[in-house]
Amino acid sequence: MDYLETVKTRWLRRRYGKTEFETLLGILRAWNRKPWPMQELLRTVKDLFVRDINLFQGFEQYVSYSYPEATAKASAISAAEIETHRQACDRQSASRLLTLPREIRDKIWEEVVTGNIIHISTSSDIHVKRGRSGRPKRPKWQYYICVASKGLKSSVCQPGSGDHRDCPTSGPSNYAIIHLVCKQIHIELDSARTFFSHNALQFADLDIAYKYLFGLQEDDRASITHLRFLIPYALMSVDYRSYHHPGMVREWYALCNYFSNIWDRKTLNMYPQPGDKSWLSQEPIYFYYSNCYYYGNSNRMHKTWQVGRGDTSWDVDIAELKYKGALRLDLAMELPEFEFRVDAERCLDALWDVEDFDNLEHCDQSNAWLKPLLQFRNNDGVTLQFCDKNGPRTKPKLEAFTLALKEYMSGPPIGPRVCAFFHGRKYGNGKDQYPTMGERW
Repeated sequence: MDYLETVKTRWLRRRYGKTEFETLLGILRAWNRKPWPMQELLRTVKDLFVRDINLFQGFEQYVSYSYPEATAKASAISAAEIETHRQACDRQSASRLLTLPREIRDKIWEEVVTGNIIHISTSSDIHVKRGRSGRPKRPKWQYYICVASKGLKSSVCQPGSGDHRDCPTSGPSNYAIIHLVCKQIHIELDSARTFFSHNALQFADLDIAYKYLFGLQEDDRASITHLRFLIPYALMSVDYRSYHHPGMVREWYALCNYFSNIWDRKTLNMYPQPGDKSWLSQEPIYFYYSNCYYYGNSNRMHKTWQVGRGDTSWDVDIAELKYKGALRLDLAMELPEFEFRVDAERCLDALWDVEDFDNLEHCDQSNAWLKPLLQFRNNDGVTLQFCDKNGPRTKPKLEAFTLALKEYMSGPPIGPRVCAFFHGRKYGNGKDQYPTMGERW
C-alpha cells in the first residue's frame, strides 16, 4: 500500500484524523509550490505524527520519492543557507566572541537573553503595519528589562512601585534585540521562541495581559513558561451582585482556563484549526470517565479519558498525551488602603475566611474569583502576593489565607504530583458523577 494511503487509513480511524490529514496535504502542496529546507519541513510535519511517531520515520523517504524536483530545490536551499552561515562566520573572523566554539556561544546567548523579567506594556500608537484604513487596529507593544535587584524573586508590583520603582515605564523598548546585531547571530539565535520560553513576562494590568497573550500565535503562546501579573481587587468586591460583574471577569477566567492546562493541545485535539472561533482557546477544560464505557475503561486500567470543552467532549487515549509542563504563575492583588486599616470592618476580614476550597459555589460570591485559579491545583509554581500602590503589604488574615491556599494547591501528600483533575464539569470539585453544562463564565 502507498505510504500516504497508509497514513490516511490509520488517521481516519480517529476523531480528528481527517483534519490532520488535510493539514498534511496542505503543507505538502505549499512545499511543492515553493520548497523550503527539508529539515524545516520535517519539523513542521512531525507534530502531526505525534500519535504515530513510528509512521513518521518513512515520511522523508516518501517525500524524496514523490517530489524529486521540490526535494532537489530544498537541498539547494539548505546548501545555500549553510554557505551563507559559513560566509557570515568568515566575515566575523575578527570578532573574539564569534570565533568561540558554537557550544560556548550558545551558552552565552542563553545567559544573555534568558532568565529575565520582561515588563510588557502598550502605547497609544498603532502598529505601523495596521495604520492604514480598513485594517484592524493593533496596539504597539513595548518591552522593558526589569532592573529589580532580586530578579525572578522580586514582587509582582507594577513598575514604579515597590522593588520595581526603578523599572522603566515609558519610552522606546530597551529589550536587547541581540539577533539583529549581525547575520551570524541572527542565524544561530532562535529569538522568538527563546523570548517566550526562557523569560518571565510581567504585566501591570490584567486587560493588557489578556490582549497581548491572546493576540499571539498559538505556538508562541504555548511556549510561555512564566507569567506575572496583577489581578484587580474588583474581582472580589463586596459590592458584587448577580447583575453586576466586577472588572475583568472574562479576562481572568480566560487566562486561568488556558494556562492551567499542562498537556500539549495537539494531543488533546484542541490545536486551533482554520475557521475556529477565537474564544475556543479560552474555554475551561475538564476531564472525566464517560459512564457509557466506564466498565471497559476499568478492564483497560482507565486508558481512555473524556476531555470536554464548551458544550462538547471527545475521547483521548492517555498514551497519546504529551506533557507540556506546568506554568510558573506569580500573581499579586493590589488592595485598597482600607483593607490594611486596624479598624477595618469585619466584613473585609470575612472575605479571606475561606476554609473549603472544594465547594466555592456555596461560599460568598466575593470568592468566586478563586474557582478558575483552582484549576492550577497540583502546581507548585503558583504564588499569590498582596500589595498597595507603594509595594508589597500583608496582615495576619492575608498570611493565613495565602498559606491555606498554597497548602490546598500543592495537592495530595501521597500520589502523582501532576495528573488530570477529574472534576466532571467546568470548575467542578471532582464529586460529580456525570458532566453538567452551564454558562461559559
